[in-house]
Amino acid sequence: MSPQTQTIIVALISSGLCGTLVSFLTFLITRHDKKKEAEKEKNSAVSKMLIGLGHDRLLALGAIFIRRGAITISEKSNFKMIYSAYHELGGNSDGTTLYEECMKLPVIPEDDAEKKDAEMRRKELE
Repeated sequence: MSPQTQTIIVALISSGLCGTLVSFLTFLITRHDKKKEAEKEKNSAVSKMLIGLGHDRLLALGAIFIRRGAITISEKSNFKMIYSAYHELGGNSDGTTLYEECMKLPVIPEDDAEKKDAEMRRKELE
């Protein structure tokens, strides 16, 4: 076989292998990007669900505290934790307004809160 033929054969094999390698790398990169995009969409849906649950919890608890006119130390701590997570995820101003109003409420002991809650339930049943 002549040196020119050998050079042509080596060039053809090299270009074929190079093209195959580039195609394989492109496939891997595309697959990785698709996985990242799918994960991003899933995380977005989870974030939306958490914001919704946080909003619901803030509204439910805030309504109780405001109706009672007071809040206990443990309730205040719990409410702060829920609001903090809600706010970090991008919750809207409804939660912020309610949170600020609840933080202004006077702090009462657990026993007093239970008594006030029992009185409110009795009035609702009348």
